[in-house]
Amino acid sequence: MAQVIIEDQSVLSRTWVTWGRTIALGAALGLIFWILTVLLGRYVVEPLVCKDLVDAAVCVDAVPVAGKIATILVAVLGVIAMVRVRIARPIIIAVATAGLLWNLAGWTQGLFWLESIIWSVLLYALCFALFAWITRYVTLWVTIAVSLAIVLIIRIALAV
Repeated sequence: MAQVIIEDQSVLSRTWVTWGRTIALGAALGLIFWILTVLLGRYVVEPLVCKDLVDAAVCVDAVPVAGKIATILVAVLGVIAMVRVRIARPIIIAVATAGLLWNLAGWTQGLFWLESIIWSVLLYALCFALFAWITRYVTLWVTIAVSLAIVLIIRIALAV
């Protein structure tokens, strides 16, 4: 007779290596976010928006606009990288992180460049760790609901 082993299926198993990969990937994507924001802001958004100096307020918003474009690109790149590294539920992690850090370029706009890099890397790594921890539960609707609730609560707290 075959022996049947019943394991607790309420939590997906994660090793320390998987956690390390997830956090390192989040940190790398934070650095890529900063680089993309600077490049898009300097070579795409500013030349398009600031060539006619009719409205200076639009020209000042070039960095946050570049940051929002970079957030979308980093989320897509993050999904691809998480699939290759075999991290469970990459779309939930990437979308929740993008939703939470949507205005990161605006938050770090006036900082020294090294400080801006540190904040970007740190916040992306923390968000990836948080949402990877949440997505370890097997029930899909629970992970989506909890991730959405956390994003909404933090975004409301930041708006106040």
